[in-house]
Amino acid sequence: MDVDEAHEKVSELFCGHELSPRTRETAVAMKLRSLHRGDVGIEFLDYGADVRIEPDGLNDFHLVQIPLAGHASMRVGSSTVESSPQRATVPPLDRPFSMSWDGGSPHLIVYVRRSAVERVAGQLYGESAVELGYGMDLAGAAGRAFLRSVVELHDDMISQRQSTAPAFVQGLLADSMVSRFLMAMETPAGESRDVDAESRLVRECRELLERHAFEELTVPDIAECLGVSVRTLQTALRAETGATPSDLLRSIRLDRAREMLLEASPREQTVTFIAELCGFTHQGRFSALYLKTFGELPSESLRR
Repeated sequence: MDVDEAHEKVSELFCGHELSPRTRETAVAMKLRSLHRGDVGIEFLDYGADVRIEPDGLNDFHLVQIPLAGHASMRVGSSTVESSPQRATVPPLDRPFSMSWDGGSPHLIVYVRRSAVERVAGQLYGESAVELGYGMDLAGAAGRAFLRSVVELHDDMISQRQSTAPAFVQGLLADSMVSRFLMAMETPAGESRDVDAESRLVRECRELLERHAFEELTVPDIAECLGVSVRTLQTALRAETGATPSDLLRSIRLDRAREMLLEASPREQTVTFIAELCGFTHQGRFSALYLKTFGELPSESLRR
């Protein structure tokens, strides 16, 4: 494939750009595969040669560019970001940049519309305008979590060719990936982002469940109290804790039950009474959950 043909195909998918080989070659052995759904996309792009790429500029979408092998680099102003399978580049929006890809560096590229990033950032941090850096550490916990969410989304997008999952599930996977993208992103040089281990929404959810742990709560009840949709709540919890609202409530109730069992006297209280007080009506299920969580039976904690 000649350079002009490769340039045309990539321009149609992403944006206008200049593509030039960094050697005397006039052709590239480009391979391109693309999956898109709604606000997100996952691409595989390999030019098969050393190339220099100078985009016109990104305006309405973000890209996470991950070399699956080899080496690449991106230059933004006076800053250069080196990338490898352990570190991705994330081009800026509304600012010129250039890239150099070595031959033998096929890339996995994650595409996310700007509007989706702003929407999810508003849900997580309370504001849609979040300053992002130009790189992402893929070897750290947040980077690995992002990669897992990309694989999960990719597998779901592939499966949709044979079956039809509810649109709600599709959107949840996409939002989860965008959430993990935001949490894995580096901040711009010289700046810091005031982000706790948990977002404001997840922190408020924990506090709400702590206050009302013994009450009959449904997921819609929890979402309504927090002023968000059920989907928004589920997305935030899934991205940050890997749990559902019901999982989190059950965990808090188990912690409360353990505290009460350790403080109670076996002559005055029973496991059944404390379990029911903490919202567990099925004694066998409560004992199994308690044993799995704390490594001992409720009756053993009560006898301490």
